[in-house]
Amino acid sequence: MENRDKIVVLLAGGRIVQRHEEHDDPELTNEELYALLPEDIRQHVNFQKWSFQPVSNYTLRMYRELLDMIHTYVHDEGARGVIVTCGIQAIAELAYFADLVWDLNPPVIFTGSIFNAGTPNSETSLRLTQSIKAALSGACTGKGALICIQDSIYAPADVLRISNFNRAGLLAFPESPLGVFSQPSGSYISLRSPRHRYVQKMNSPIARNIPVINASLGDSDLMLKALLDKRFEELDGLVVSGLGDGDVPSSWVPLLRKILRSEIPIVLTSRYPDGFVQATENYEGSAAQLLEMGLIGGGMLSPYQARIKLAVGLAANLKGEELANYITGK
Repeated sequence: MENRDKIVVLLAGGRIVQRHEEHDDPELTNEELYALLPEDIRQHVNFQKWSFQPVSNYTLRMYRELLDMIHTYVHDEGARGVIVTCGIQAIAELAYFADLVWDLNPPVIFTGSIFNAGTPNSETSLRLTQSIKAALSGACTGKGALICIQDSIYAPADVLRISNFNRAGLLAFPESPLGVFSQPSGSYISLRSPRHRYVQKMNSPIARNIPVINASLGDSDLMLKALLDKRFEELDGLVVSGLGDGDVPSSWVPLLRKILRSEIPIVLTSRYPDGFVQATENYEGSAAQLLEMGLIGGGMLSPYQARIKLAVGLAANLKGEELANYITGK
C-alpha cells in the first residue's frame, strides 16, 4: 500500500497550502509541497487532498467523514501518522473533536497558518516540517490528536484562539506545550504527556443541531424564544454560555425548563476564556439554580468544546446521568 509506514499529509485546506485567491492556481501542488520539505523527510511523506472549501462551511458530519478517512489511512493502510492542514479559525475545535474519538496509537497532528502560502511571512515549509518531524519522532505516539503551532506541540484541550491577525494568535492555557523543537526546524523534544484521555466511540450519526446561546449584559430572551417558537423540534441539544460562573438572565429560566422537559440536554458553560461553572450563589438565573434544574455543568470546557463533546456523547447514544458524567469527565 502506498501509505504504509508513511506520514500522510491530508490537505483539508487552510492558508498554509493556498496562495491568495487572486492567483490563477491558488492551491499548492504536491510537487510544490514536496519541494518545501527537507530532502531527508520527503521519502516519508504522502500528500492526499480532501477539501479546500472554507472551514466556515464545514459541519460536524463532514468532520466525522474526515476522521473516518484518517482512520482508514492508519488502520487499513498502515500509515505511521497523519498531518492535517486546515483553516486556523477552527483548528482547536477540529483537533479537539478528533482527540475525543481517536483510538489508535499513530498521531494525528493538525497544523495551519494565518498567512497564505507564498507570502513573505509564509510558514508553510516550517509548519509542515515540524509536524512531520514530530510524527516521525515516536514521541507523539499514543497521545491522541495534537496541534502543531508556534514552534510547539499542544494538546487540543489546552489551546485557546485569541487573535486572527498575529503569530501569537494561539494561547496554550492553562498547560505548557507537550513538546517543542530544538530549533525552528530542528528535532522534536517531548516535555510532558497530555492529561488522561477518555476515547468515546460513536455509534450513531453525529448530532447536527446544537446551537450555542451566549448571555451578555442586559440580554433578552429573544433567541431562546425564537428557538422554542420556530425550530424547537429540530434541537439535538443546547449549550448555554453564561456570565461569570455560568449565570443567565432570570427570564431565561422558564424557557430552559421547557427545553429540559422535552429531554433535550443543555450544557452550561462560562463565557470567560479562563472560566468554569461554579455554584456560588443561588438566585433566579444563577448557575446554582440552573444546575439544580438539570443543566449539565460544563466545568472548564469552553462553549465550543462543550458543543463538540455533547455532539460526540449523543452520537454514542449516551443519555441522562451517563451523558452528564461524560461531559463532566467523571
